[in-house]
Amino acid sequence: MKVFKRVLIKLLLLLLVIGISGGGAACYQASRQSTADYAMDHYLALLIDNSVDKAYSSLDQSEAQELTKAEYEGALEAKKYSLYASYQMKEAEKRRDNNGNEYVDYDVTFQNAAGEEQASERFTVKKQSAQIMGLFDRWKVLSEHCMVKNFLLTVPDGSEVYLDADQADASWLVTEDVPASCDRYQIPTLIPGKISLVIRHPALESVNTTLDATTGSADYTDKMPLKEDAKSACTELGVKLLKTVYVSAVKNQTNDPDKLLAECQKQANSLIKKQTESFLVDGTDFKNVAISNFAAQFGNPVFTEEKNGAITTEMTFSYHYVVREDVTTDTDEMLEDGTYAQQTTTQEQSGDATAKLTMAYYEDAWHIDAMQMDVIPK
Repeated sequence: MKVFKRVLIKLLLLLLVIGISGGGAACYQASRQSTADYAMDHYLALLIDNSVDKAYSSLDQSEAQELTKAEYEGALEAKKYSLYASYQMKEAEKRRDNNGNEYVDYDVTFQNAAGEEQASERFTVKKQSAQIMGLFDRWKVLSEHCMVKNFLLTVPDGSEVYLDADQADASWLVTEDVPASCDRYQIPTLIPGKISLVIRHPALESVNTTLDATTGSADYTDKMPLKEDAKSACTELGVKLLKTVYVSAVKNQTNDPDKLLAECQKQANSLIKKQTESFLVDGTDFKNVAISNFAAQFGNPVFTEEKNGAITTEMTFSYHYVVREDVTTDTDEMLEDGTYAQQTTTQEQSGDATAKLTMAYYEDAWHIDAMQMDVIPK
């Protein structure tokens, strides 16, 4: 019995020693993990190692839109943390809010294998209410770093914008420092990843793409060429302009019932005058002019500050013309009164000409803003 008691006492002492030793190790480990620096450093190491599950469990999502694991994984993939070889962290600020919550901000730089800086970002850790083992502080990283705040998206004025099939909120539109004839959206929060972007405009080709939110901004005003039906409308307007100019020249007065020349009246009047002088040359009797083989080339859309921000494009308009005139000349036959008999012949002059027109889209229609045309026949 005494032997049994001695063995039991030794066994209990051994278990006590083991417990104290293990508990001490656990306490030491918990103490080491109780600092903001440890939480930040550990989380960054998980990002570099692409340990998505462990990193996701290290997040505090109490102060931002809650991310699903799939969204979080997409955000990490978009930010490309796992491609970096190393990182450096520097404490930027310790702070406490009005509710007593404690935070530490860190400025972090990421380097490639050669030690060259590739990116920089600010992270924030927050002290948790639940402690480790009920004794030691616990810190977690705020999920805000996965979000892109106040993303700026610039599109042509009058565009419809859809993000993941949802139309952009009109309250996101900003007015300061916005280029002419453009709309700029300041999107409060975006989760980087596969964000579908659709932009539709009545005169410009639509955009259907994936938005890279990590860039912080995107400008699509130079990525939307004219629609084919817009080009057709401009070409049709150009043909009407030519006819208006030539009819006005023949009548020696401006004849513009459709008001095509309203925005370029001064240029038009000068051209009509020169064209009239070309058609009505002494010794000729103008008959008609025929134009055909129209071909238009368009420049990129330009966004202006004029007319509430018109979209303009330069249209180079080539065409073929035939001018028919009756020309009266003397013959070799002398009449009784001593004058020579005259004969009238119809002559044709043909060639190719070019018009350069500035087309402007505003008030849901195309207009001719400026014009420059060859006088025919050349």
